[in-house]
Amino acid sequence: MKRTSTGDRLGRALDWAGLIPAGLVLAIGIGEYQEYGSVLWPAGGGLLVLVNLWVLYRGARRKGRTAGIP
Repeated sequence: MKRTSTGDRLGRALDWAGLIPAGLVLAIGIGEYQEYGSVLWPAGGGLLVLVNLWVLYRGARRKGRTAGIP
């Protein structure tokens, strides 16, 4: 069983923490759009959420691929 380093754990935590500002941008963008703001705010927030989900998926795949290597 491979032990994860502190840097690996910190990197995964930062990947998950990236969802917070992306979700806030999405929520604020939706609020602005409802108040007749630009449609680009919720579109940008949605794009940020999708990018963060892709980063989490990529990290999970990388962790699963190296789990069996001594």
